[in-house]
Amino acid sequence: MLLSNLPPFGLGVPVIQLNPESAQARAHTAFPRDLAAGRYLDLFVVGGVSAVLAIRFILRITGYPSLGGARFHIAHMLWGGLLMALALLLCLSFLGNRTRLLAALLGGVGFGTFIDEIGKFVTRDNNYFYQPSIALIYITFVFIYLAFRDLQLRRGISKEEYLVNAMNDFEEAIINDLQPEERDRARRYLAAIAEKDELTLGLGALIDRASVQPRTEGLSRHIRRHVVAGYDAVLARAHRFGGLVTLFVLQLAINAGAVVLIVARDVSAAIVSAGAGQRGGMTGYLTVSDWLLIGSAIIPSIFVILAVVVLPRSRLTALRLFHRGVLLSILFTEVFMFYRNQAAALAVLAFNLFSWACVNVVMTATLRGHSARD
Repeated sequence: MLLSNLPPFGLGVPVIQLNPESAQARAHTAFPRDLAAGRYLDLFVVGGVSAVLAIRFILRITGYPSLGGARFHIAHMLWGGLLMALALLLCLSFLGNRTRLLAALLGGVGFGTFIDEIGKFVTRDNNYFYQPSIALIYITFVFIYLAFRDLQLRRGISKEEYLVNAMNDFEEAIINDLQPEERDRARRYLAAIAEKDELTLGLGALIDRASVQPRTEGLSRHIRRHVVAGYDAVLARAHRFGGLVTLFVLQLAINAGAVVLIVARDVSAAIVSAGAGQRGGMTGYLTVSDWLLIGSAIIPSIFVILAVVVLPRSRLTALRLFHRGVLLSILFTEVFMFYRNQAAALAVLAFNLFSWACVNVVMTATLRGHSARD
């Protein structure tokens, strides 16, 4: 029962269960929250972590080149600041969900590019290779993620927040980009309001009369359609298990397998260098970073295993569990894996990002199917 009520990460569905009589009776909300902020937060964090890992890998294989010649050094944190400024200007200058998604991606990549040089600013000798810098970056991203999630969970949703978010979705109808899931989400917001006044009823009538417009064909739309079509084809051929179990198991095998190989290589090297029989037991050769890497891989693996178990009963719940598992792999496992082996971490990151994108596409298609049946 609890699993069926898990809120999806990143699909704009409210993450707070409302008690209408208490929460909506509060005074005016000075800073109304965006109830769809989860998808922007996911994109920001994934973009930031990917930027950090990609920059460090590129710098390593290119020999850490310096831009600016012998006299100057143009630090890449400046490009990060430029991307963050561009994301802010986009939010200040344009409206629409597409603008917010682009700003979240640019802001995340910019922040990751900026904070990648944190080692230079916490050491007296401006040491970019300061060993704990990866841990500091990791702690920063986790704190951002948890802080913003806590902001949404701290209190119930007020009437004003439901109204503002419904109007926010309705603005997509004005710019001819209202999708079925956006209209259904706006209807759910209005339906959750306990005391409906004239404004609420009027907005509901406008949303009911609004026409749903298909998005114009573009590269992202073309890719999305082929991903969904491929998923449906695999599901049709595989009958009971479908393509989802294949993706779940493959993601689990790649992540867990990479961790096992990294740890096994290091343990083997330690045994050879120390000499057989000098320490008792295999665990004696595991370092702190090995234990952190193993621990960071166990939690996402549990989510993926739960997704496989729940799949026969609820595909949407399984997708949500898998989505969380992949996100945890990107946030936790990748950081410690990159600390131990950059090449393996980048390869696993590429697959995790692919899995993350695929599960978002399939979740959206599944939600649209539920909306159409309703």
